[in-house]
Amino acid sequence: MTAPLVCWNCGASLDDIPRPISRHANCSKCFEVLHCCRMCRHYMPDKRPYCDHDRAEPPVEKESANFCDYFKPTNRYSESDASKGDRAKSDLDALFRGETVDELDVDDVIDLPDQDDALNKWNDLFDD
Repeated sequence: MTAPLVCWNCGASLDDIPRPISRHANCSKCFEVLHCCRMCRHYMPDKRPYCDHDRAEPPVEKESANFCDYFKPTNRYSESDASKGDRAKSDLDALFRGETVDELDVDDVIDLPDQDDALNKWNDLFDD
């Protein structure tokens, strides 16, 4: 017996998706397309042209829906794979000295003048 299929992006169960998987099928949790290279057993991310099938012509975008006749769905999700959003957030956090975006104080990044000081300068400029 084979393991139940899960989404390549979020790991959600695909039991509710009819088989064979249509080119128009999307994950019900993350809405990523399912009939794509990233979900196929022939997908080889470590080798070029990323497909181990002799006759397949792999598309450029591996996460986009395709018409490949050699598509065979398999489980490609791994807990260790960070989602695109998680990677982007960690890159942003690294940009700001390892602080999380929530902990970041805007005054640390931009030296903003004191409001009273700015108001005094305004009044001095336009005072009679």
